[in-house]
Amino acid sequence: MSDPQDSTPGQTLNALICPLCGESNACAYAEGKPHSECWCGHVSFPEGVFERIPAEQRRKSCICQRCLENYVRDHH
Repeated sequence: MSDPQDSTPGQTLNALICPLCGESNACAYAEGKPHSECWCGHVSFPEGVFERIPAEQRRKSCICQRCLENYVRDHH
């Protein structure tokens, strides 16, 4: 993941916001904590889930647990 204050032209991205729903993603890493403390280290991400993120936001902010759970429910 890149700097939490990374931005694209005309848009400021916040690494603490889910790019799918706009709510908090509860990313421990973006909050400055060790990656091992983040919720995402304890779950699996299925193929295709990251394709839902707009291209300009990929690898800049994480999806939240609720969006991951919704994707899994809708696609499996």
